[in-house]
Amino acid sequence: MKDQIAIVGIGQTAYEVHKPHQVLDEIVFEAASKALADAGLNREAVESIAIAAGDEIDGRPISSMLEACAAGAYLKDEIKVTEEGSYAAVLAGLRILSGVFDTALVVSWSKCSETDVTRVTGYAAEPFFTRSCGLNYLSAEAMMLTQYRNLYGLPEKAAAQVVVKNRRNAARNHLACFRKPIYQEEVMESKVISWPLRAMDVAPLCDGACALVLASARKAKELTDRPVWIKGMGWAADTYYLGERDLPAMSSLKNAAQKAYSLAGITDPLAGIDLAEISDVFSYRELLTYEALGLCRPGQASDFMAEGITEMGGRLPVNPSGGSMSGHPFLAAGLVRLAEAALQIRGEAGAHQIDGARLALAQGSYGFCGQGNSVFIVGA
Repeated sequence: MKDQIAIVGIGQTAYEVHKPHQVLDEIVFEAASKALADAGLNREAVESIAIAAGDEIDGRPISSMLEACAAGAYLKDEIKVTEEGSYAAVLAGLRILSGVFDTALVVSWSKCSETDVTRVTGYAAEPFFTRSCGLNYLSAEAMMLTQYRNLYGLPEKAAAQVVVKNRRNAARNHLACFRKPIYQEEVMESKVISWPLRAMDVAPLCDGACALVLASARKAKELTDRPVWIKGMGWAADTYYLGERDLPAMSSLKNAAQKAYSLAGITDPLAGIDLAEISDVFSYRELLTYEALGLCRPGQASDFMAEGITEMGGRLPVNPSGGSMSGHPFLAAGLVRLAEAALQIRGEAGAHQIDGARLALAQGSYGFCGQGNSVFIVGA
């Protein structure tokens, strides 16, 4: 898929714990409007709208009936992904590859301040046995991490270092919700919420929205002289039942990454990629993701982290934007990772820009223990 889909417009709101001055429609509209303006397009010129949201997070049934118009879909061809924002980018990309559409606006959002997200995620658990036990996205993750620690003995301080690194990076990102640097001791002394997860191991929820404009190669060359090309993308989903999965292996992420690498012609991701924006919805998740992406071997994530490879000045900076640890707009998080990777390729990431960034990886994840994953390779 060499240089067939381009990102030509990027729009993000600021990410805040609470946006009392804006209703959800206004947050969605802000991101979509910024992306269109960045692409130099008006709404009428966009042929397809792909949105990603969840009724349970929005707190209303069939939420797209209200939010689709704010996302630019009034009297437009609109399609919804009822999950993570990066999957809407996959769907929009496939629509462009079909040849039917030349442009697509992708929008995702969450206003977590108005929803009990932890309680809501419990409704995704299997209803007859595990839901009644209180399983949710926190307790499910804790089981996966306990299994990994039993296999490899991952030290708690390694996870704390992820939080410290990403919050330090966030201090450079003017859109980040949490920009104050923290210390390893603060993380390790925070309250245990589901062993081994502590309160500061969990990405703090926030309000915000993100939007991208995608275009075919022909249209992209008409619109801009600085397209960000999607060199490769892959997506995969594992079985719904936790007991049928090797949780620490994160097989769906491995499969998605291999598809993206193959399309982009990457054989050694550590050598070929300049930076990565990946899922850090939990501190431990970033470490396991290093392994599933093939950046290091199983069980070596803590050593990989300790070597400083993923720091801003390291061989492969990871989450230079601050990641979700600087603010987690739940369903929009993966699309934010893709937007931040694209900004790096443009050289427009501001104070958290990585010098000489030519090829970047972006990843989105959804479901208990990363049931589904998407991976993008973007470049100039």
